[in-house]
This record gives sequence, structure tokens and C-alpha cells, in this order.
Amino acid sequence: MDRREEGMHPVDIVSFASAIDRSAFSCGKPELDDWLKHHAGQQERSGNTRTFLAIDHVQDGVAGYYATTTYRLELGDAARLHGSQKRRYPISAVLLARLAVDEKCARRGIGRQLLLHALMGFAQASQHLGFEMVVVHAFDVDAVTFYTTHGFTPFADNPMHLYLTTKQLRATINVDMP
Repeated sequence: MDRREEGMHPVDIVSFASAIDRSAFSCGKPELDDWLKHHAGQQERSGNTRTFLAIDHVQDGVAGYYATTTYRLELGDAARLHGSQKRRYPISAVLLARLAVDEKCARRGIGRQLLLHALMGFAQASQHLGFEMVVVHAFDVDAVTFYTTHGFTPFADNPMHLYLTTKQLRATINVDMP
């Protein structure tokens, strides 16, 4: 299906490159803007995160981005998530650390495209790397709504943190189990 038919604004999602001008990006949340402009490059170089940019060729700039990293829920967090103290091991996960869309491009489906791109990458990675879930730490209530609309479940003890199990991820993205 053509993205224009779905009401989405077509963008190219590319791996981070320091040569891409990020200076005009503004999602309305200074912390997310600052991270992209001043910290994404060093995080990429250190191997701590991987960042992907949605490039809008019509507006000629960065329309949005997301960043990913590995994550681990320690025993206490894992027990609270499952409502049990019987967990013996921490939960391995991947973290969708940041996802933001430039205000000029809001309400055009770019956030959804970025999320789908991230989830497809996680599903492919799950074929070669073991992790039990994808975790997001929502920036605000609007972000919680966005993620729950796309199948994420809030943690019982912190509704700003949400998860999607790898099993749900694979079923959603339709990846065969090894």
C-alpha cells in the first residue's frame, strides 16, 4: 500500500550520519531536541545507541528520529512486572530510548513510520539475539497513548514505562520463530 494512501507523509528512514544537518529539528520538547543535536553523535560513536533519522525531502530536513539501545530489567523490576517474586533472572530487553517528530511534520504518520521501522529492526534482531521484550519510557501522557495504541502495555507500577514482549513483536511483525 502506498504511504500516501494511508495518510502518511513519505520519508526515508536512514541510519545516523553526522553529516546530516539536525540543527533545525524541533519537536517541542527541549530535552529530545538537545539530545539529537548535541548527544546523538557521541552516543553513536561510543556504540551506546543506534539512531535512525526520518528524512523529509519535501521539507529538506530531519522530520523525526528514534534511538535504540540494550536494556535489562533487574530482578525487582522483573518481579513487579510479572506480579511475582519467583523470577530468578533479570529480563533482557531492547529499549526504544527516544522517538520524536519535528513539530512541522506532526500528525502526518511519521511517528508511526519510525515506530514500525524500529519494531521491524527489533524483530529481525530477535532472530540472532535473545531478548524477552521491547521497553519504552514514555516522555509524557501523549506518548503513553501513542504506544498503547500500537500494542504496548504499561508496567503495573509505572504507567510511563511500557513493554511489548518479543512473542507479541514477532506475531505483529510476522517473523518466524527459529
